[in-house]
Amino acid sequence: MVRLAQVAGKGRGLLASRAIPAGTCIELAPGVRLGAQDRELVDRTGLFAYSFADPETFGRDGSGGHGCLFAFGQLTFCNHSAQPNAAVIWIEDDVGLWARLEALQPIAENEEITLFYTNISEYSATDLFI
Repeated sequence: MVRLAQVAGKGRGLLASRAIPAGTCIELAPGVRLGAQDRELVDRTGLFAYSFADPETFGRDGSGGHGCLFAFGQLTFCNHSAQPNAAVIWIEDDVGLWARLEALQPIAENEEITLFYTNISEYSATDLFI
């Protein structure tokens, strides 16, 4: 359903290998939740670009002391867009944490699959491939 490819001006990105209808689960990837202290360490490493702000704790106390989430799947190669065509929905069940990459709208074959990064302002200029 997807393939990893070079995207002009962005580096690697995830492309649809066939048309994907809106609402489709593109990928269900296992995830891990880290607390605020661990997230502060991660933020100083190359792993920062692959972390997600934890919606359970992000912005709750105004201190910036939120945790982060990691998904172990291809969805980590989705690039940012202000008008994304997909979203990550975090699900926790008795097995653990999951990241569900879901199409927000129909995605055409060979179209790039994009997400809205909630922490885009934290990236340095060298982290962005634009």
